[in-house]
Amino acid sequence: MMKCTSITLAAGSALLALALPALAQLPPELAAFDEQVPGDLINDPTRIDWASYGENYETSGRQAADIPGGGAARVFDIRAKGAFPYTVAANVPLLDDVKSGDQVTVGFYARVVSTERTDGKGLIGVRFQENAAPYGGFGDTNVLVGSEWEWYEVSARADKRIRKADAIVALQLAGAKQQIEIGQTIVVKGSPTIVAKTVVAAAPAPSLKDPASIEMPDALRSAGQLINDPTNRAWAHGGAGGSWQGLDIPEIWLQKATRFTTTKVGENRWDLTTAIPILPDIKEGDQFTVAVVARTVSAQTDNGKGLIYARIQGTMPPYEGFGDKVFKIGDRWQMVNLPFTATRGFGAGEATVTLHFAAAAQNVEVGPVYVFKTN
Repeated sequence: MMKCTSITLAAGSALLALALPALAQLPPELAAFDEQVPGDLINDPTRIDWASYGENYETSGRQAADIPGGGAARVFDIRAKGAFPYTVAANVPLLDDVKSGDQVTVGFYARVVSTERTDGKGLIGVRFQENAAPYGGFGDTNVLVGSEWEWYEVSARADKRIRKADAIVALQLAGAKQQIEIGQTIVVKGSPTIVAKTVVAAAPAPSLKDPASIEMPDALRSAGQLINDPTNRAWAHGGAGGSWQGLDIPEIWLQKATRFTTTKVGENRWDLTTAIPILPDIKEGDQFTVAVVARTVSAQTDNGKGLIYARIQGTMPPYEGFGDKVFKIGDRWQMVNLPFTATRGFGAGEATVTLHFAAAAQNVEVGPVYVFKTN
């Protein structure tokens, strides 16, 4: 990975940056940066004071030591989903022409703070384009952003010429009501990657674990083929209808839980959700048992029990799925077994068990979730 170059914010979170001189040769600081990346650097990665536009949004700067790539980020608070993804956008200016046939790649750090999407992901539309009518461009790609800082890349081959004065990377942000943070951004020509994708490709895909190596209730040992990893709690939490908090609970299996809190009944039960990944593919007719370990801390329901909805669904819009269930949870840790029969198929890694919490004002804790294929 390249060395980090500092990004500075001025007082009041306004971004401090000086416009670069219009020179064909990069300034010394950027020339040094150029030596660290493949291809030719064609933006200023030390700047995040990008022009942005739109409605129903706010933007500000934030500094923190844990922000990768320079310790600063732009915060975009999108208050309503736009009629188009580009209803709100930020424009990253480029320092060179783009010629037809050029391979252009943008990479950036990002994370989602909150989102209305049921999969808990932020959504950024990326497009290389001209910032002048007719706004021609190429490489349109939707990037799904998780809740932890990660590096994302989009690469495309230009099918048109864009002169330097008009060349930008557009980051389209109005695809969802969401709060997104975007950090250091790097654009290069002449390389399909910035951080070598061979490293990512070499990483092993998630694989099914031996159930004998996983702590679980004895009653589940013969339940079927385990098709999730109950030890992996990198679930996709999301929704503006509440909050979540990780917990250590020594008295339950695997000793981990997540507390989901809603202060009022949501407009939709999925206004606060979590999604547990299913690893292999699903075929129509497959049968499953989902074992959920949970308890209620408090609930404003008739009987004081927590109210949780569950379904198996896809990871992408329109989130088609099957088997909608609802179950109640008391104030002691208990395991609820939910049966499902697939009415459609999904590819490997394309489905989740999704839990909805916003049907009541409540505080519930969910421990391990075990998913078994039973036929």
